[in-house]
Amino acid sequence: MCVRSIAIVLVMVGAVLAGDTAYSHPGATNADGCHTNRKTGEYHCHNPKPRVPGTVTYCHVIKGENRCGYALGTCSDLVSKFGGSCKPQ
Repeated sequence: MCVRSIAIVLVMVGAVLAGDTAYSHPGATNADGCHTNRKTGEYHCHNPKPRVPGTVTYCHVIKGENRCGYALGTCSDLVSKFGGSCKPQ
């Protein structure tokens, strides 16, 4: 390889290493199309879902914020990990 080719390769590698990386996180969405990232505690929504009639869901209430759409077991798990409480939606 010539010096110019090596320089181009190094620039390309540097650009890849310097770029921001998007990290995915595990976890399905709840009845509202949202979920809590189990590693960071961040609650966010992906694609809002229409509410299914007759479905009972719960809100994970933490720091005055209602994070709704969870099954009772999931809500209880979130309370165990991050604190707060569960209330019917």
